[in-house]
This record gives sequence, structure tokens and C-alpha cells, in this order.
Amino acid sequence: MAEIKGRQARVEGLLDDVTLRMPDGAELRARGGRRQTRRRVALSATAVAVVAGAVVWAAVPGGGDGGRDVRPAGPSRSYGQGDTPYKKDGVVRLLRAKELPLYGTWHWQERDRGGDVDLPLGKVGIDDVGCTPTGGGKEPDQSRFTRMYRGDENAAARHRYAEFRRVSDTDAVVRHLRNVLGDCGMERRGKGADAYYTGTGTGPRSHLRVYLEHGRTWVSVVETVDDFDRSS
Repeated sequence: MAEIKGRQARVEGLLDDVTLRMPDGAELRARGGRRQTRRRVALSATAVAVVAGAVVWAAVPGGGDGGRDVRPAGPSRSYGQGDTPYKKDGVVRLLRAKELPLYGTWHWQERDRGGDVDLPLGKVGIDDVGCTPTGGGKEPDQSRFTRMYRGDENAAARHRYAEFRRVSDTDAVVRHLRNVLGDCGMERRGKGADAYYTGTGTGPRSHLRVYLEHGRTWVSVVETVDDFDRSS
């Protein structure tokens, strides 16, 4: 204890010759203002970084929204490789019956015969209800798959999927399909994933729906035709 008191006395003796000057009010306010300014600049920089990160994240394509007749964002895929909405790990997965449009109305079932058959995309429609293109022409090389379905009251459906070697081949087939649909009076209705083409008026094609979807090197066509008197 005596040692500590002796040190305190020596320190106090040294401080006797030191002049302590406290800053005046103006200087204290100036120092406080500078600290606040530095704090605001740091917070603003942090906020800008956070917003910039959000903008970059929002700009990254999300792989498409599943909309019909819309080209999803993303790199071109080589022929027969890469995932698509209907292909995963190299395996093509066509729509199951419950995934088809109007399942709640027609209660689709996959047909026992003609499951995955080789049908070209040129003709649109099912059986005698559809659109046959005028003229000829060979379709580009493709790998294609088809599944047939039946529903209540003679309703029928089909899902066709094809992959192409080049983007230009996909574009040519999509243009062809749109021309065929337009030439036979089919109009596009609905928006997004619910969009489809159907015939105008009261003729047989008014019972047909065509759902067209495509990416850079693939095309999907889903067709449904409901029950009606086909003999008329």
C-alpha cells in the first residue's frame, strides 16, 4: 500500500508542471460534426452496396416462367443435351395425364396404344380436327417424342416434344407452326402459361386448343380437342 501511495505522489508531482487545456465549445461542436459526417458517409456506402447487390440478383434470369410461346433466357444447349422443362438428366419426360390442360374437365388418361410414337410437328390438331399446312417441305433434323391421351366423352389430347441441332431450326419450326395456325383461323387467347390457340366461330376447330412453347433448341406442342358431334 505504501508503494502505491508513493507512485501516486510521484505522478502528481510530474503533473504539476503540465498545462491541461480543454477545447472550447466551438471546437467540440466541430469535432462532433466531423464524426457525424464520417458516419453518414459510411452508412451511405453500405446502403449503396446492398442495393447494388439486390439489383444484380434481380437481373439474373430465373430459368423462365413456364409461359407458353416464350423463349426462356439462358445459353444455347447442344443437340440432345442439357435440361429443359421436359428433359432432365438426359431423360425426356412428357406430361403426365394430370398435368394436361383441362384435366379437371376431361379427366385425361394415357392411352395404352401409341404412347411415345414418332409424329412430325407439321400438322396441327388431332384426327380430323386440325390444320394441315399447305405446300411441302422437309422439317429440320430433330429428336421427337409423342404421347397420346384420351378423356371423358371422346375428348382426346396429345403432347409432342422435339429437340433440334440449331437455334435457327427451332425458329423455322416455330414460324411454320404459327403460320399454320394463322392460315386456318386459329387465334391466340389467354396470357402467360395459360395462353393457347383456338379456332374462331362455331366450327370443329373451336373445340381444339393448341399450347405452343419453345426454348432455344426445343419445341413443345400440346393439343386438346373436347367432345362434340364430329359427324356434323
